Amino acid sequence: MKIKIRQFKKEDLEAVLDIEREFPPTSRGLIMKDDAVRLSKQNPKTCLVAEKGDKVVGFIFGELREDSCVIRFLQVLPEYLGEGIVTDLIDEVERLTNARVLLKGK
Repeated sequence: MKIKIRQFKKEDLEAVLDIEREFPPTSRGLIMKDDAVRLSKQNPKTCLVAEKGDKVVGFIFGELREDSCVIRFLQVLPEYLGEGIVTDLIDEVERLTNARVLLKGK
């Protein structure tokens, strides 16, 4: 089954971060309340959501602009890590921004 990636802009992020509502339906398994509070304070401008079938399997929150990007939070359900979802999300960020993404550990 193919991974579909949808983009949400700043005005839609409130719904994505509102974990009390079921949007996306599986967000509770991906983003904890503490993460949602931290992200709300960081005020990311964009969210990419990776979906497989009708299930959300990954997120990237960040600031995506032409020629630059800052990723604030990247999360993929552990059972989907071997399916290239992180790569698909990063590829989509690079396509949207024309910037090279370098991942750096904590």
